[in-house]
Amino acid sequence: METITLQYDAMNQEAQSLIQLIEESGLFLILKDDVPNDLTIKAINEAKEGKTFKAKKVQDMINYLIS
Repeated sequence: METITLQYDAMNQEAQSLIQLIEESGLFLILKDDVPNDLTIKAINEAKEGKTFKAKKVQDMINYLIS
């Protein structure tokens, strides 16, 4: 699946109509800034549960990411 980001002038009626057409088509998964996706929700929950890694040095972080 490919991801694209659209930026448009919300005051432009033609742009609003085009975005509405895209949303109503049902062909695309729409991710909005004000609605977190599943990955973001999972990360928030893990942080609340204390399932985080705190590196004291950059090398510690790199080693953690590699493993």
